[in-house]
Amino acid sequence: MNECDDFVRKTANYRIWVDETGVGYIRVLKRINFKTLVSLFEELHSEIKKRIAGNPGKIHIVFYISKSLYDEMSVNAKEFLGFCQSCMGIEFELILIEM
Repeated sequence: MNECDDFVRKTANYRIWVDETGVGYIRVLKRINFKTLVSLFEELHSEIKKRIAGNPGKIHIVFYISKSLYDEMSVNAKEFLGFCQSCMGIEFELILIEM
């Protein structure tokens, strides 16, 4: 895959990208609201589905967030992450980063 084919979005608050194997990544740098969190997952999920269409398999998303930001997240956001891990039919990894 050419670098120009990579799906990447960078803002001051987050980074999302899909690697050449079709694994999606979200890295939260600063606080984001719940609506943004859900939108990131939705956009990344659809981008991964497009990329693996010819090679169907399980969608894999890795979510990086600092422990301090995770501790500040709303109950709804934490429940949504739990839902992603257990109910979405995707392989989801939540990685808490110690800063």
